[in-house]
Amino acid sequence: MLNKKTILLAAGFASAMAAGPLLAKDFSYTYVEGGFADVEVDNQDADQIYGGGSLALDRNIFVRGSIGNLDYNRNLEFDTVSIGVGHPMKMSDRTDLVMALDYSFAESESTNPALDNIDIDTLTGGVTSRTWLTNNIEGNLNAGLAYQDVDGDSDAGAVLGAGLRVYIVPQFSVAGNISRSFVGDYDTDSVGINARLQF
Repeated sequence: MLNKKTILLAAGFASAMAAGPLLAKDFSYTYVEGGFADVEVDNQDADQIYGGGSLALDRNIFVRGSIGNLDYNRNLEFDTVSIGVGHPMKMSDRTDLVMALDYSFAESESTNPALDNIDIDTLTGGVTSRTWLTNNIEGNLNAGLAYQDVDGDSDAGAVLGAGLRVYIVPQFSVAGNISRSFVGDYDTDSVGINARLQF
């Protein structure tokens, strides 16, 4: 299922690139959003829902955060919280480069004592490009390095992703994104959608 969604998102990227840019405008870093993702860890599927937002403190810095739930549908789920800070840099009329540092915390819930109260702390430093592909379509590419601690066992690895955001109106948009994490013993794949209201 992840492969089909990845192909559809890639096709969307190709058609957006073919359309070409029409009008450059500033990106917003103050918004609220919510989304859903299909997550796969070592062939184990999970459903993720989340809500969050970002607040621009000035033109050079913003803070962001989110809360969510990751449900494996097998008597195991994780409640998640994340906070972060970012610095956007204007690279051209159509592109911003965003440097960010995010901390996330996840805690498991399960009736199985071996799976209950597992704590996962993750610190991620990343870079994201935001580019206007057309007047109302934004393309994103991101890469980062994450350090993760799972109940005292630590590991690190790369995180890669891409996304496509379509603005229905200037203040409201919907997006699709894909990502892969190489942290820990198992790779994590995610395909998601979200809706955003910006201010």
